[in-house]
Amino acid sequence: MALIMVPPILFLIGWGPSEVLHLMVVFATFLGLREYYRLVLPQSKWIEHFAGIGLGLMLSLFLSFGDSRELSPFLFLVLILLSIFFMVTSKDLASTISKISITLFGILYVGFLLAYVSLIRNLADGRLWVLFLVATIWAGDISALLSGSFLGKHKLYPKISPNKTVEGLGGAIVGSIIIAFLFAWVFLPYLEKGHCLFLAIGLGILGQFGDFTESMLKRSAQVKDSGTLIPGHGGMLDRLDSFLFSAPFLHYSLLYLFKEAP
Repeated sequence: MALIMVPPILFLIGWGPSEVLHLMVVFATFLGLREYYRLVLPQSKWIEHFAGIGLGLMLSLFLSFGDSRELSPFLFLVLILLSIFFMVTSKDLASTISKISITLFGILYVGFLLAYVSLIRNLADGRLWVLFLVATIWAGDISALLSGSFLGKHKLYPKISPNKTVEGLGGAIVGSIIIAFLFAWVFLPYLEKGHCLFLAIGLGILGQFGDFTESMLKRSAQVKDSGTLIPGHGGMLDRLDSFLFSAPFLHYSLLYLFKEAP
């Protein structure tokens, strides 16, 4: 099923208007936030999940369709609304601070970080850079799996992910570099080799770091997958985790390398 979904997703990214990608990001954000709150607040009332999902979607919509330069006042609004919500709904104040923290982390972790895919799309050659991100991250994930399976001997961080190895991380970086250079050679000929190497290494490392972060959340909740959206492949967060830190890295790197105004 996952393989069936890949071609239409790539087609919409590469040939669809920017608004289609923005809506895809917002929809993925909704699914990711729903999984996140089910994962970390399984005993909470539905209205607490609803508040986190709603504010996270508002942030995603604002970044995707609004002006990212006005982010600060919007975050101010999110914090006010979150505070008011828990003031009104909290009965046990002893747990309020932890619930606020968990809720705010989800809003930022999913709603804020994933929206950077939309911000990349809004840059010059944005559709190509989004495809560059997708191709490089997927290459890193596949290479990490293959190199870890066949060559993995040294555990990377067993406390968080027992199956991750140093060899798998090395494979992720090498795979990201190879695909990044091939993609740049075909579609982004103006990208300097040194810059391409920098982007590939950063994406390869941060893609795996995103995977580790989600693994930390799952181990904390004592579950194997974040959800069951895709049979045999886990939930939406399991598919998004590698992009959550790599997308902001690529966005800000491009702003710096090409001196674009945000």
